[in-house]
Amino acid sequence: QGPASRSPRRESSSQSAAVMATMRAAFALVAGLAFAPAASGQVLGAQPEVQPAMAIKQCKGGSCWPEQTQIVMDMNWRWMHDKAGNTNCLGEGDAGWDKTLCPDPETCAKNCALEGVDANGYRKTYKAKVVDGALALEFPNAPRVYMTEAGGTRYKMFNLLNREIAFDVDLSTLPCGLNTAIYFVEMPADGGMGALNQAGAKYGTGYCDAQCPHMKFIHGEGNTEHFKKHTAENPDGKILKVGPEGGKGICCAELDLLEANTRSSAYTAHPCNFEGDKECEGDEECGDKDKGELGWCDKNGCGFNSWRMGDEKFWGPGPEYKVDTTKPIRIVTQFITTDGTDAGDLKEIRRKYIQDGKIIENSKATNLPGHPDSLTDDMCAASVKVYNETYWGYAPLGGLKAMGEAMRRGMVLTLSIWDDDFGRMLWLDARKPAEKYHSKDPGVARGPCRFRDGSDEDIKADLKKDGVTAVATYSNIFWGDLDSFKASLQGKAEVIAEPVIPPTVSVVPTLSVGAALAVAVAAA
Repeated sequence: QGPASRSPRRESSSQSAAVMATMRAAFALVAGLAFAPAASGQVLGAQPEVQPAMAIKQCKGGSCWPEQTQIVMDMNWRWMHDKAGNTNCLGEGDAGWDKTLCPDPETCAKNCALEGVDANGYRKTYKAKVVDGALALEFPNAPRVYMTEAGGTRYKMFNLLNREIAFDVDLSTLPCGLNTAIYFVEMPADGGMGALNQAGAKYGTGYCDAQCPHMKFIHGEGNTEHFKKHTAENPDGKILKVGPEGGKGICCAELDLLEANTRSSAYTAHPCNFEGDKECEGDEECGDKDKGELGWCDKNGCGFNSWRMGDEKFWGPGPEYKVDTTKPIRIVTQFITTDGTDAGDLKEIRRKYIQDGKIIENSKATNLPGHPDSLTDDMCAASVKVYNETYWGYAPLGGLKAMGEAMRRGMVLTLSIWDDDFGRMLWLDARKPAEKYHSKDPGVARGPCRFRDGSDEDIKADLKKDGVTAVATYSNIFWGDLDSFKASLQGKAEVIAEPVIPPTVSVVPTLSVGAALAVAVAAA
């Protein structure tokens, strides 16, 4: 149900190219700002960080009030260079780490610098902008972003047991092969700050998920050791070289509220068997589905995909579908506990949709016993049996109880738009693997898209031919008591007007990407 083993996770090949293009743009921009005034005076090489403000709401007892939150982009998209100049620490393609700057993980951390992004950079270069309270992420430039508290120095931590979260999404321009994702991960609230990481959440450090991504920096140190390409099997059954990437991964629990395009959608729980985040190395720890290695986190997860579960007219573009993806959609996700209190264990994840003022109940899994309409451990066990899954980590790694414990500790809201040139997003909207793609067996088809669709080249060509810009827009995020959405829908919730929230500007210039990215401030 998840991406192919060790394929790019929410950072597409086209985004990688876009990252390098934006870095080159940043070079020119920073050169022009070398002596630009900053709050602390004139700072050489400074590029202030300006996180876009995006207020959300919390609801309780029929009333809602605004919370001042912001959006920050992941450090992997930022310009990273030697702190004394403009040399890239990590080159394009197979170039790898600069051997002078990064002979080992800790030295790399001390030598490399991380730049901020200003309001213009977010809006024009990275195509992630907030307008009238709505966040728009435009493919292919938009980075992965996280929600921070007011002030931007800590991630906003959500604790949603015995509660719900809702949001509006417009994904009407997303074709087969694209995926907009809004999800939670158990990354540290401060972004992993420490002796070598003084950048932290302010600059988007500390990411982890259940795929155990091989990030550029992990716990502050450069992921320089065993940096190379590796082999993986693509959906056509071909063994290809992918990467390069460092030898270590960083794992944590992940809860996908939505992964979707106009043709298919899913929500998925990915538990892990430990608390917080954890560095992994090797297939046994990090996991490898191709090799049957489970690892510490459930890469496939247990998910609810309406098409896969038998209802092919639930989610799609047009009035013939119960949820019409040509229009904005309000999506409500509820987290039900065993005893109906915050102290209970997670036992069920329920889903509702709202369009045109009407509540749309979730589809039923008509090809599973009992036709369940929510995500439970029983549903997950039944799907493994009926769909003949051979890779099963969900129950051994703790199921919904483990997922709930991660939620109790607090998780960070993450948003992205991406494609996967290697796996073509077939796990979301088509059929996989190749030897089964003509099969009518239950669970093989995850959507109506063609097996050959989804390559980066094809997606871009089709968008250009149709004159379409692919954008996912999120707005009206609110969380709180179960069924808060009903009062809001009926106009009974008291909603306090949102204040004007000025963007937070960091005057810390160049950040040394030390083992957790030590700050290197050169003040004039």
